[in-house]
Amino acid sequence: MEPADLLDQHSIKPAGLEAMPAPPARRETLSRVQETLPRSCVVCGAPAAAARVVRFAGAGPRWVDLCWDDGMAVRPRCRGRETLEGIAANLRAASQEASVPVHRRCRSILRSKRLLVAPRPETR
Repeated sequence: MEPADLLDQHSIKPAGLEAMPAPPARRETLSRVQETLPRSCVVCGAPAAAARVVRFAGAGPRWVDLCWDDGMAVRPRCRGRETLEGIAANLRAASQEASVPVHRRCRSILRSKRLLVAPRPETR
């Protein structure tokens, strides 16, 4: 979910958010979260754990202070493949695209449709 979607879901309008100086420096964002008197989450009112910037058409960039839960709800998710077969497919495609020389053994593994995973050695 995007931060703007979360704000729309809770009927939070840009006019109610603090205007942000453009462009924000990383230190400004960190100092905003680390203030002695923590800011409140704009969604639920809990102490803010993250500060994001949302750009609104017509209103410009605004600070969006979020608690841990709301901040995690709008956190960018990894869009990569999650299975070993998917990762192997990505590696195959990337090596072909980049014309990277691949070791003969690795080439045969990447060409196969299933991955061979060696068992971990036992430790004593």
